[in-house]
Amino acid sequence: MSLSLILNILKKVAFHSLFWGAVLFFYMFFFAIKDSDLWLSAQFSLALMPVTIGTTYTFAYTLIPNYLSKRKYFLFGLYSFYALVISASLIIFSAFYGYLLSAGLEWEGSYPVSKGLTFIFFAVYLVIALGCGLSLTKSYFKTLNKNEELKNTLLENELQLKIQELQYLKMQIHPHFLFNTLNTIYGLALTKKDSAPGMILKLADLLDYILYETKKNKVPLQREIQHLKDYIALEKLRFGERLIAEISIAEFSLDIEIPPMLFLPFLENSFKHGKSSDGILNLKLKLEIIENQLLFFLKNSVAERKELLDQNSGIGLENIQKRLKHIYAEAYNLEVSMTEKFYSVSLKIPIKF
Repeated sequence: MSLSLILNILKKVAFHSLFWGAVLFFYMFFFAIKDSDLWLSAQFSLALMPVTIGTTYTFAYTLIPNYLSKRKYFLFGLYSFYALVISASLIIFSAFYGYLLSAGLEWEGSYPVSKGLTFIFFAVYLVIALGCGLSLTKSYFKTLNKNEELKNTLLENELQLKIQELQYLKMQIHPHFLFNTLNTIYGLALTKKDSAPGMILKLADLLDYILYETKKNKVPLQREIQHLKDYIALEKLRFGERLIAEISIAEFSLDIEIPPMLFLPFLENSFKHGKSSDGILNLKLKLEIIENQLLFFLKNSVAERKELLDQNSGIGLENIQKRLKHIYAEAYNLEVSMTEKFYSVSLKIPIKF
């Protein structure tokens, strides 16, 4: 038997002993009067203790948990009736025995019995009701604690699943981005263009961001903006004069943080699908704060309606919508607009310092 179990048993024994000791004192003073002998009242009270304790435990540990708590109301009522009849008989017997024990054969003038059976029944059943009430209260809080523990366990498991899913979604974004960038560098290497080394350096900076910053739940907004600028600079080397970019980024507080890699999938898809019919990519990027919300707006030219639809089916965009749902629930707003010539994304998220 473990020490904790032994201590728990000792605590229960001590509590029950104190409770029944208090009940005994209640009986002694309830059945005593000024000119009566307190010892006689104690003898009479001791005679009532067995039936009081037995009836209380019968209700508290048998009838209530096995029938009332399980909604077996008919059986609870039936067995309760039996218990009350038996306890009433035992109370009468105990009272008579207590009278004989405390007062001998002198009936008149003996206070405990002269109190009347009505008061004896009242005192005993009051204690029984109190004992059952304490037991019910204890069971209620015990059940409440179990439900709270179960709820916390479920929430913790759900949180772990969400964290794992978010990590999985971010890991999906990285290969998608790397594949596109490496494919670009490969194309430049085949043509032996001088811009290839510069692209490799930019890619190294982006990989540094991906390997270290995206492991965090939040990153400074300024760091994310620099990431976007590096990506645009990387693509500028590939597109050259075929890229017409209008970038408008407001000044932001250094304390603003957002989830990492939140805007890159939108920008990535713009470069992937954003060529117009003449081969020119028109790109407009805006970042600003409006009414305590961070607005990310991106608009790019497209060549065909088919490419517009393809932008909605990319791995990055699908994952970013799942991430937004996990992180912000209903507190974000994402709007996608498509026309014959332009594709635009407007995302609003609450800012947190």
